[in-house]
Amino acid sequence: MTSPIALSVVVPLFNEQEVVDELVSRIAKSCHDAGVTWEAVLVNDGSTDATLERLVRISGSMPELRVLDLLRNFGHMPALSAGLASARGEAVIVMDGDLQDPPELIPLFIDEWRRGAEVVYGLRTRNHDAFLKRHLTSLFYWFLSRNAEARIPRHAGTFCLLDRRVVQALNAMPERQRFFAGLRAWVGGKQAFVEYERAGRARGKSRVGIAGLFRLARMALVSFTKVPLRYASMIGMLAGFILFCVGMGAIIEKLFTNLAIPGWATSTTMIGFLGFLQSFLLAVLAEYIAVIFDEVKQRPLYLVREEIRNGAPTPDPSPSLYWEREGL
Repeated sequence: MTSPIALSVVVPLFNEQEVVDELVSRIAKSCHDAGVTWEAVLVNDGSTDATLERLVRISGSMPELRVLDLLRNFGHMPALSAGLASARGEAVIVMDGDLQDPPELIPLFIDEWRRGAEVVYGLRTRNHDAFLKRHLTSLFYWFLSRNAEARIPRHAGTFCLLDRRVVQALNAMPERQRFFAGLRAWVGGKQAFVEYERAGRARGKSRVGIAGLFRLARMALVSFTKVPLRYASMIGMLAGFILFCVGMGAIIEKLFTNLAIPGWATSTTMIGFLGFLQSFLLAVLAEYIAVIFDEVKQRPLYLVREEIRNGAPTPDPSPSLYWEREGL
């Protein structure tokens, strides 16, 4: 029999009181079935419901459970980063807390890792999200996979296993605008895939709407591609061509017809189109400046109020729970 390994399961949680008990139970069963020594690092990302209370209660009877309570809601990516910084396993499973990612796949992930894979992706063969959300997400990942610096699998979300070396590389990255799928792909490593059908939410409704997906897409495009800047240049050239064509049309109309209104076509078209072009180019530059502004401020990515084990706060939380460059 293969000797046990150290495994961490990292799960960010925000207002998931309805599924916490089932989530922890299924994670524990899967880890026991896999025959590994394990811990579960559940990050409470400023929940306003009873998520934290239920986690504290469960941890009182489950020594493998570690609860990180953030000072406020920092967002999914910072909460995920907090969990990765605290995880101690030689392999780390990352998954969402809504039970759309089935914990029962953990043994399969571990098998691929034991065969030498350093990143094991959960590959969605079918997705039960809403029609519009599902197709917009697929379109975005198709576009990103064709333009990003590193190849990002189209049907792979957060659910994955990471080798300790990959986790250390992710923890060493200092950027605040963190797009997990892009960072994970940039690190690289030997890859394997475990296919699964992604179920709908077990209870409640999704916390990420269309607006949230657009914000994520905007961050990913700015952080991992130069596409907006390149397309801005292309649009500038296209604008010049259109203005040339409009100008030629206005000249022809003036010289060969009696339909031209003196000065109207040329001035109106050029002023309107150049105004739009300038606004668009400034908007693209503003996105990159906003990212630079966030990076220059050097604020902590997240702040942890306390770590809870065995139903009580730990006296000396790990310093890796904080952004070490800030000296907190």
